[in-house]
Order: sequence, then C-alpha cells, then structure tokens
Amino acid sequence: MFDRIVRAPGSRKRAAIGTALLLAASLAACTPAPPQGPAAASIPVATTPSAASTETPANSATPSPIATKAAAEPADPSCPGDECIEVAVAGDILLHPALWAQAEQDGKGTYDFDPLLAGIAPYLDQSDLALCNLETPVAAPNGPYGGYPMFNVPSQIIPALKKVGYDGCTTASNHSMDAGVAGVKRTLDALEAAGMVSTGSYRSKAEAQSPLLVPVGSAKVAVIAGTYSLNGMKEDAPWRVDDIEKASLLARAKAARAAGADIVLAAIHDGAEYTSTPTASQLALYRSLAASGEFDFIYSHHTHSVLPIEKHQGTWIVYGLGNSVAKHATKTALNKEGLTVKMQFVRTGDTWKPGDLVWAPHIMKPSPLRWCALPAKASAPCTTEAKDAASLQRTTDTVNSMNAKANGAKMWTLGSR
Repeated sequence: MFDRIVRAPGSRKRAAIGTALLLAASLAACTPAPPQGPAAASIPVATTPSAASTETPANSATPSPIATKAAAEPADPSCPGDECIEVAVAGDILLHPALWAQAEQDGKGTYDFDPLLAGIAPYLDQSDLALCNLETPVAAPNGPYGGYPMFNVPSQIIPALKKVGYDGCTTASNHSMDAGVAGVKRTLDALEAAGMVSTGSYRSKAEAQSPLLVPVGSAKVAVIAGTYSLNGMKEDAPWRVDDIEKASLLARAKAARAAGADIVLAAIHDGAEYTSTPTASQLALYRSLAASGEFDFIYSHHTHSVLPIEKHQGTWIVYGLGNSVAKHATKTALNKEGLTVKMQFVRTGDTWKPGDLVWAPHIMKPSPLRWCALPAKASAPCTTEAKDAASLQRTTDTVNSMNAKANGAKMWTLGSR
C-alpha cells in the first residue's frame, strides 16, 4: 500500500482516530500508533451570549476525560443513530508578517505560534477530525520569509497547528504556488512530518490521483479541495493544485466514493473578499454540488470574512468561514472575524447521513495577537466589550441570513468541565 501520510491519532471526545491516506486500489487501513492527545490548554467555562446577540448557543457535551471508547459507542445520548462522528473545520491560516512578529515575541527570539492558536484548542478537542485551511506555503528553515503578495512563511506554524489539535489541512488556495513547486513540496513534507493529513496540492501525479480517505470511527471521510485561482502563477503540471471546476469536483467525489468513502466533504477556496454575501457563482456551484448527492457537507474559505450558512436540499453549505488567524493591512472589521464549524455525521445501520451543525464565532484579539472566542467574558474582552458585542451580532446576523437557524444550526459554546 502506498501511504502519503501515516499518523498517530489524537484523543477526541468520542473516538481515538487512526488516520491514513488510502489509494483507491488498496483500502486496508494502517494500524495507528497509541493515541496522543493535543497539548493541554486552558478550558473556558460555559458562557452565555452577549445581550447584543439573539442566538442561543448549543453547549457541547462534556468530553470524556478518558478517550477509550470507539466512535461506534456514543459517549453521550445526543447521538441519534448507531454511531456519530463530528468534523470541525476552520477558516484561513494566513500568516501575515505581524503574526510572525508576535510569535517571535512570544518565543523570545524563536517562533512560538502556540499562544496565538491556543484559544481554539478546546473546540478542536470536541471533534473527532479537525481540519484547517493552510493558505500559504512554508519557507525553508531560517527563511527567507515573505508576506503579501507572495507568501513564504515560518514552518513552525505547522507543528503548532498539530499541537493545538488539528489533524490535517487543505492546501489549495490562490497562494499555493507563491513559493513555486519547492514551496508546495516543502509544505506537504512539513505536514507529513507533523503527522497531519493534507489534500489540495501534491508532490506527485500519483499523490494527486489518490483520494484522501481519513478513517474516523467506522467511517472513511474523504475531503475534496480546490481553489478558484493561483493569482496568475502557473503550475508546472495540471495536477499540482486542485481547481474548483464542477466537473472536476464531481469526478473526484465519485472517485472517493469508489475508493470506499462513506462521507465526502468539499473544501472550496472561493468568493469575494471582505464581503458578507456569497457571489452568484458560489451560489450556483455550491448548490449544484449539494443537489448532486455526491457531497455530504460543503464549506468554503478565501473571503477573509464570515458568509452565511445554508441548508440546501438537505446538505449544509458554509459559504465562508472567514479567517482563523490573520492580520491584514486592509482595515475592516470583517477580516478580523471567523467561524469554526462542527458538523455531525450519523450512522444508522450501514448508512451515514449529515446530522447537527454548530458554529463558534471568534475574532482576533489585537494585543497580543490571539485567536479569541466570542462571546468573551465582560471582564476579559477580546477587543472591547462594545466591539465584541457588535462583532457577535454581525456574525450571528450573517450566519443566519439564509435561514441557518430556522433549519437547526446553532451557536457552539464550550460546556463547563
């Protein structure tokens, strides 16, 4: 069997995951190493929404302190079927120079991204599979580094992503080719070395033709990624970075199904930056993918702003997750905000179906730069109490503007432990 990545699983709420990349020609899973949980993080207690928000949060079930049960044995009664798994997805990891400077300050001369990311750890810990979008290539050790428009960022971000609880990242973005083929290969090598799965850009044609299948509980989860553009950069080969042509996305989804995927996700890099509504082309493409029956969940990044969530013909679509961490020169409140979404999948008998969706709003704390969950305590706001309240209300209104709340989507806040 040709494995692109074999990694040790992380401890999660319901399951210890064994993750491997599987070729369509070989579906035998590799035996995982003993579970190693994400780094310990300070776990916030349950919070209530700001008065500025009309959304009632959905408190997640308290995670079990000992993750010994398989996903086939639900840890709480919220699972409406024989087995449930939960997949968390987050927006762009976009390392502007200000974030490196903050990491260097936190590391007292070395790059330490742990404090920047630490706030998201307890959310990722409440999922069985956690995926980010790594928008930029990483540089060689000691650089040289570059910011916008041609990113080449410190590679220390990748072990920090792993430590905070991510299991993998999509890598198809308009910045995928910023550092050329060497940058693509260097990034994928670093993800592999960290024990993380990836898809969207590739080191070889064989790798590009191998669907990403991630065993989670008894399910095999496939991730189909792609980007709308490479900012004018040219690929050396047509398979180097995945696109978002409808025919390509559908063909790859079908290939993943043929390879044994039970659940297929679409991770699409597209949209109009710094806006709060999906474009006409996003609406047409994403709804068409949902209607095709080939995808169980569709989510998107690139806009650096939160976009609505919609349930279309039974399939949830997240039109824009916003940023996870970034520090843009463009001055707008929208590019400081983001969502982390947790999607439940339910098995009844041999059939997997989408279940509940919850979303966690967050904002960049400006000093020091930190991922910061909303609503925050009044005694420790992310920005100011007024700005936090305005951000929470804006995000809530945007998320629900296409009937997400009416269709069952809820705000996600942490339960007390």
